[in-house]
Parts: sequence; C-alpha cells; structure tokens
Amino acid sequence: SSAPFASSSSSSSPPKTMCSLDLEHKDGSEPTLRSPVTDSVDRTISTPEAEALTSIDVPETECSDEDLPTFWTDMCHKFAPEEQTEYVNLQLNPERWTGYNGSHVWRAIYEENCLKSASSVDEMCYEERVLYRLLSGMHSSINIHIALHSKPPKRALGETEWGSDPKKFVEIFAKHPERLKNLHFSFVVLLRALRKAAPALSKMDVRIGQDAEEDERTHALMSRLLESHILSSCRDVFGAFDEKSLFRDVQSTLSANSGMISGVGEELLAPVSLKSQFKDIFLNISEVMDCISCQKCKLHGKLQLLGLGSALKVLLLPEDLLESSLNKQEVVALVNTIAKFSHAIRKVPELMNAARQDALKSSVDLESVGLHLRETEGGQKVEQSPLEAAIAATATYVKSGALTPESEAAIVSAILEDNPKVVVLAKYYAESMPWRFIEHALRALGVPLPKGGIEDDPPVDLVVVGGGLAGLTASLTVLDRGGRVTLVEKEAYVGGNSQWASSGINGVIKTSFEDNPDSVEAYSDDCEKSSYGNGNGRENLDPETVEHIPTLTSQAGATIEWLRRRVGADLSLLSRLGGHSYARTYRPNEGMAGSSLVFALKGKCEDYIQSERFKVVKKARVSEIITAKDGSINGVRWTPSDGSNRSNAGGEVRARHVLLATGGYSNDKQGEDALLSKYAPQLTKFATTNTKGTTGDGHKLAFGLGAGAVDMQRVQVHPTGFINPEDEGADTKTLAAELLRGAGGILLNRSGKRFANELGTRDYVSARMQEEDAEKLDFVLLLDEKGASEANKHVPLYVKKNLMTKFDTLADLTKWMSVRGNTTESQLRATLEQYNDQANAGLDEFNKTYFANAPFKVSGPFYAGRVTPVVHYTMGGVKVDSYGRVVRADGTPVAGLFAAGEIIGGVHGKNRLGGNALTECAVFGRLVGTNVNIVSNTDAPSAATEVPKLKIPKRDRIITHEELAKHASADDCWVALYGRVYDFTDFLDDHPAGADAILRYGGGDGTKIFEAVHSRNMLNDFEAIGTLS
Repeated sequence: SSAPFASSSSSSSPPKTMCSLDLEHKDGSEPTLRSPVTDSVDRTISTPEAEALTSIDVPETECSDEDLPTFWTDMCHKFAPEEQTEYVNLQLNPERWTGYNGSHVWRAIYEENCLKSASSVDEMCYEERVLYRLLSGMHSSINIHIALHSKPPKRALGETEWGSDPKKFVEIFAKHPERLKNLHFSFVVLLRALRKAAPALSKMDVRIGQDAEEDERTHALMSRLLESHILSSCRDVFGAFDEKSLFRDVQSTLSANSGMISGVGEELLAPVSLKSQFKDIFLNISEVMDCISCQKCKLHGKLQLLGLGSALKVLLLPEDLLESSLNKQEVVALVNTIAKFSHAIRKVPELMNAARQDALKSSVDLESVGLHLRETEGGQKVEQSPLEAAIAATATYVKSGALTPESEAAIVSAILEDNPKVVVLAKYYAESMPWRFIEHALRALGVPLPKGGIEDDPPVDLVVVGGGLAGLTASLTVLDRGGRVTLVEKEAYVGGNSQWASSGINGVIKTSFEDNPDSVEAYSDDCEKSSYGNGNGRENLDPETVEHIPTLTSQAGATIEWLRRRVGADLSLLSRLGGHSYARTYRPNEGMAGSSLVFALKGKCEDYIQSERFKVVKKARVSEIITAKDGSINGVRWTPSDGSNRSNAGGEVRARHVLLATGGYSNDKQGEDALLSKYAPQLTKFATTNTKGTTGDGHKLAFGLGAGAVDMQRVQVHPTGFINPEDEGADTKTLAAELLRGAGGILLNRSGKRFANELGTRDYVSARMQEEDAEKLDFVLLLDEKGASEANKHVPLYVKKNLMTKFDTLADLTKWMSVRGNTTESQLRATLEQYNDQANAGLDEFNKTYFANAPFKVSGPFYAGRVTPVVHYTMGGVKVDSYGRVVRADGTPVAGLFAAGEIIGGVHGKNRLGGNALTECAVFGRLVGTNVNIVSNTDAPSAATEVPKLKIPKRDRIITHEELAKHASADDCWVALYGRVYDFTDFLDDHPAGADAILRYGGGDGTKIFEAVHSRNMLNDFEAIGTLS
C-alpha cells in the first residue's frame, strides 16, 4: 500500500502551520523546540506505481455550511496531495523506534488543542472526550509498535529482526490502563466506520492498473475485509460509540479558545457551533503533525491521523454521499489504520507476558510494575495470558462440578506459585483445550483425576443438527469466529439433500459480466412472482409467507463471493433457470453444484478437528433438545439412527445454542406424526427426489418447544423427475436438473406436442402436466446437441445412469417415443419446426420469450429422457426471525434455538424459485453462524494457523490392470480414477449414493462417471494406493 508524504524542497522555508511549536518568535528567531530531521523515509517506489498514483481526485463541494450534508466532506483536506507530495511504499517503512522524542508534539496536541480549560477528561464535553480518546488510542497504537520494535538487530550475532522492549511498554501502560481502553474505543470507531462504508468501498476501484495479479489480490483482500464476520457479529460492541450522539446541542461550545467565555466583566464572544469547532480542532491537529521532524514518525503519525479523520468523515456524512466523497488516499489510510490498531491490540498480551517473565527473572514485585493489569472495554472479554486462561479453565470445571475442592486447590496453588510444569501446560493447553489442561495438570501434580476422568466437556457454542449445506455453512462461520461446534448427522455421511442439488446457487453479482442488467430488486421481484404460485397474484398469501425474501436476495451475492474466497468453491459457470428474468445461477465447471459446495465446506470445517473445536457425530438421530427450567437451551440428546440396541447407545452434547438444519419432510409419509401425510396428504401418491432421511425431524423438535409454523401445507412438486426404465415405480427418483430446460430443453407429451412454457415456474409446469396427462404423467424431456453441450456435466451423467438416451435421427427418437404413445415422425418434425419459428419471433403460445440455444436442430442428434412430477421441496416450515432464531407464534424467540435451510418457512411462499434451495441454505446458514453468541475462547488457534501433520512420502506402487480387476467385491473394492488406484472398501457403506454406485466400477476405471458427478479435488480426502500401469 502507498501513502502520500508531503515534502518541502531544501531551498524553501518550512511550511507555516497552526502548531504553536512551529511558530516563529516575534524577534524572528527560529523556534526553540524544533528537533533535527531524523530517520529518513525510504522513498523507493516503482515507475508503474508512481504513474498510477500521480493524482487523487478530491471532489469540490460546499463544506462551509454546517446545515448542508456536505459539511464534513473536507474533514481530511489538510492531507490532500499538493505539487510537492511524494508517495512512499509503507511496506518499506515499518513503524518502529527511531530515537525521536515527540513528547512536545503530543503535549501540543493534547494541551493546546483539546484541553485548554479542562483540567481533566471528566470536565470535557462529550465531543471533546471522543476526540481525546481517539487521539489517545492512536498514541497508544504508536507506542505499542515502538515497544514491539525497539531494539535494533545485532547483525554480528546473526539477528535480522528488531526486538521488543517490554520494559518500555510497562512504563507507558502499566499505570495507565485507560490508554489501552482508548485504543479499544478507537478501534470500535474505525470498525463502525468500515461497516458503514462497506457498500461504497465494495464499489470502489482499488486497482492500480499496472499489475493484474496484484490488482486481483488487492481486490480479493478488500472484499475479504468488507465481508469479515466482525462487522456483523460485533454489533453490541459497536454500541460503545454512536456518532448520532455528537452535536446534539449545536449552540453549545467547546471549552477551547473559541466560543462564549462567560464570567463577570468578561467579554461575550459570538458563539461558534460544536460542529465547526470540532472540525477546526481536528484540522489544527493535522497541522501540528508537521512539527514532527522525524520523517518516518511523521509518515506514520499523519497516516493514522488521516485514518481517524477518514473514519469520522464516513460516520458523519450521509451514506449516499460516501461513494462520491471518499478517495483512494483516505481508503488507504483507513484500512492501514485499522490494521495497525488491530495489530497493536493483539500484541498487548504478548508484551504483558514478556514483561511478566522479565519481572519474574529479576525477582521484581509484579504489583510494583503494574502487571496486575487487566483490560476490559464495555464489559467485553479481551485476550488473556496463559495463566489467566488456566485460572478460567479451573473455575469452569469447578462450576460444572467436575473438579473436587482438593483438585481445585492443587491447580490454583500451582498456578499462583508458578509451578514450571503447570505454566508450560497453561501456555499450550489452557486456552484452546481447557479440559486437556485440567487432566494434564492434575497428572503433573500427582493428584488423582476425578472419577471417570474429565469427561464433562464444557458446553460447545453450537450444536448443529443436520450436515447439509446450511449446517456446514453455519459451522464454518462459527468456527472462523473462534467458537466450538459439534455437528450431529443421522446418516452415515455428511451432505444431506444439498449434495444432490445440481442446477446451482442464485445470487446477484453485478460484476459477473459487463453491463449486467440484473439487480437485487429484479431478483426479489422474481422470487415474489414465483411465490404467488402458478401465475396467481397475492391472494391468500400472508405477509409472513415471504417475509424473508429481502434477506435472501440481498445477501445471496455476498454469500457466493464468500463461498468462492473462504471455501474455495468453483462457481464459475453462469446460467438462467426457469422463472428468472436474468442469468444469476452459478455452478462449478466440474461436478455438481451441491456436492461441490458440501465437499468444500466439509473440508474447511474438518481443518478444525485437530484443535478439537469441531466434532462430528454420525448415524445419530437427535431425539430431544435439552432445556433448563427457565427454558434455555442446554444441548441435545441423541440415539443411534442405525437401529442399534446396544446398551448405553446414544449420548448427549452440551451446548449453549442449537441449530436445526435437518431439511424438509418430503419423505415423511409413514406413522402417526408423519408431516407430509398431515399437511399435504394429496401428495403422498407421488414419488420424491429426497433421501430417506428427509422426515421432518427438526420440525418436530422445534414444534415440541412451542415454535410457530408457517405454510406447512406448501409442498413443491417438481415437474421433472426421471423415470428410470429399470425401476419405473421407484419411490425415490433422480431429479432432472432445471438446467436442462434452461439450456434449451423442451417438454413433450406422449403425442409429441409441447404443452407449456418450459421456463415457467415449477408449480405452473407441474400443473400443466397434470392437466395434460393426469393418468400416466409420463412426458419426454428433449435436448439437441447444443443444449446438451451446455449441460455438459449433467447429460453424460444421466446417459451413464440410463436416464437419458442419445438418438441420432428423428426416426430413432420417434420409434422410442411411440412405444408409450401415438407420436409420429411428422408430428415431431412439425412441433420442432413450429418451436423454431416461435423462437425466431421471440414469443410462443405459452408466452415463452427466452429460447436458449435456438434454433432447435431438427436433424439430430437428440438426447431424451422420460420425466414425471415428483415431490421435491417443502416451502413451509418453522417460523424464524431475521436472525434465524426460532420464534413462537406470537413472535417471541425460543432462547438459544436457531433454524436454517429447508426447515424454515417464510422464504418461498407457494412456490420456490429454481436454484433458491442452495441459496437459502448458504445465506441463512451464514446468518445464523454470524449471530450465534460465542462464549468459548475466541483466540483459540485458527484452522489456518494449526501445524499440519507431517506426511512422509511413500514409494509409489505400480498396479496392473490385471491386479486391479481382482479387487471388485464388497469386501475388497479398488477403483482407478485419473490414472491412480484407490481402495474404497471402507467407504462403501458411507457413500451417499450407496455402495452399488462404487461397486459398479470396482476392479475397473471409474473416471468418466466420477468426473460427471464430482470435482477432482474431492479425492483429496483419499490416499491413492498406487498408479495404474
């Protein structure tokens, strides 16, 4: 990053400033307090960077009238580039000790500009206190970085990095904890500004235009910053400051030089408003910074002051002016200041611990040097030292009853006496694995473990019931925030119905292609029109039926971007599905959308297994949500879902919150409590696309706790489920993805005629099918070569599964269709030629206006499959609020209970728009993960920083085709994929599609079918046993 650096030529006199330290004496002599120029700045900058940074646009606006919204636009104009401005690379000029004494400058800033008549902070008005705390926070950040980089490296000893000076830190902060509080306060103000400016910053072009790779990296980093969970999850902390409280009494004055001076016999000056004085004082302080003669000190001081000024500018300007008022210079300063303050806050415990260790080595009384210091800001917990974490862990288990008084006394005494063994254990275990710390500490002290050991783990932050896309998305979001998660899945595998979704995930991303006409408003409009059902209007549609559409559509684009960046999901292909006005459905280049997303999320969550912050319990059905007497959530109780009757089968997971992400109830047809039979009995005759586990388990748990219900009778019938010729009466059918019709596929009845707009909503097309052929419900989905090429992952898969067939000629297609109807070749030809004429005209008799890949090639080849309506999705479900909290019918939340995904109602109305299933899961999973209150240690090691397991390379084994062929049974199943051989024997029972799907290719090469369904990186979970010769 680069920042402007004002410089004066040697031939000109120093610039005049408002700083009293820099004013010439009346006799014309030089100022006595000006220090010599020290520690010059490294001005190295590349030619492309210099060319790209030659100008900064500063909009000209009216800034003198405080009644106008543009009053604060010039908050940072003292920093505006001038003719002599230079740009420097901040990475070449790190902030560290230079030997410069800037106390006189800080004294001028505090005393001469802010505290003229106030003897203490308590006597200041609110606006003065805010400004003082911001400056104090900046001062603290600078001093922390100086303490971190105070000792030059001893090159002769091979040192290359600057060392820290904990003593300097203690001298500055140990007796003044309020300085650290001000640092936290300032950081909150910066983050609050970043959150407000996020929409404007997301649109700002941060590219230099000289290095495409660096520009892409900069754009990605900025997007990652703007999507940080902190901006949405810390709203309570942001309440520590509210800019709306500023300048409420515009006739009041600051207790500074200007304003009304009252007193007997004193002159009354014309009052100056708070706004004008506040801005003038900040601008005055910016000029005081010119008194700094240390060039590098001035660079970092002015950078951070500009960062604070930019934050104030953001907070005080109306939101609609931000996009036009912020320039790159201010954004660079704001982002770098946030980074500096964040780094300073994170390094405080490190300096405290180092100072404590130095004090212990020198036998200095800790109290005498102020090392009893504990920081808090607004009651929020901050980072602890290892020994503090050890005490906290001990207290946790004492409260839970897991520790006896004797064990408690032994551990506490050892901690306070700095027992070396316990100190080491605290450093590495107390924060991230407190229960392990307790066990190891007791063993080290020779104290017997509690009976049965420490089995009663502290409650996790979230139990996720259901391992589909919603559950995995919420899990990763909580884990990334520092929480602990246990996922309970009743199947033998993670993925749920999400893994079968193939069409893609919806979202509006304006930058997907040039002149993209789509918008969130258009997306919302499409969702609402679909929610009416079968082309109807709003009649009989309660507001709560679609209350969450705005949340879905506004968050979808950002969620897709998060999946790309954080999860690494490939969502590079874009298409338009039925019911959509524009192309907004994203899918991977390889494999299916659902399975790719589930696999990628699963892998990221599993990165946290080593630290024991993430656990998965499979083949477990949650039978009860455990609650306390006051109704609060205490966890879940589960039983084996595989019918196991072994003694003590099952268990409990203690938790502070529970997320129900169990999907819908499309397959819940049996039993007295069967939800489909209860709410939509007319649909039990249809087959379903859902797995056998889609039985409304979460609904029943939520309703048992008094949750409200929304639209439980709304169940979607999808028009195209494949009829498998090998099992035509199967209760579960494979979905013919909506993408096939989006790519130009047409629907034909048994007479070879079209009967509907193929891109109509699902309920419309399903209704037309039932009107057309209520008895058989047997139709043909037909694509030509161009349409099949667009669906180049789906069609080959369906052909391999014998769900679609390729026909070279129209005669061959006619022969196949005539077996089940009265189709003739002439009728088929007439249907296709009429379709092409209507496509050319842009409208057909069914009001279809979009004809993908037209004209339809009449001469072939063709790809055709038989389809029928199937129960696919349940629009209704559990009532939730805008945070994903489960609520009762009266709107009051069920404390600690959340729901996300297909289980919730209020999103789709009478009919779900295609592609919104994955969207709903990801958006509301992120929403819940962001809003769950994290109580576990938030500073536990992240997945990204954990030490990877050492992998010892094995000597590769060459496997012949003959040897491979010998391993083709359920007891010994090898499959070749991409030239490598894998042993899938132990995975057969856990495979979501069943063991047969793998056994079919046992002893042979399964590459073609694998790549039609999955992305290649899914094999990262498996280790090849050799290479196929």
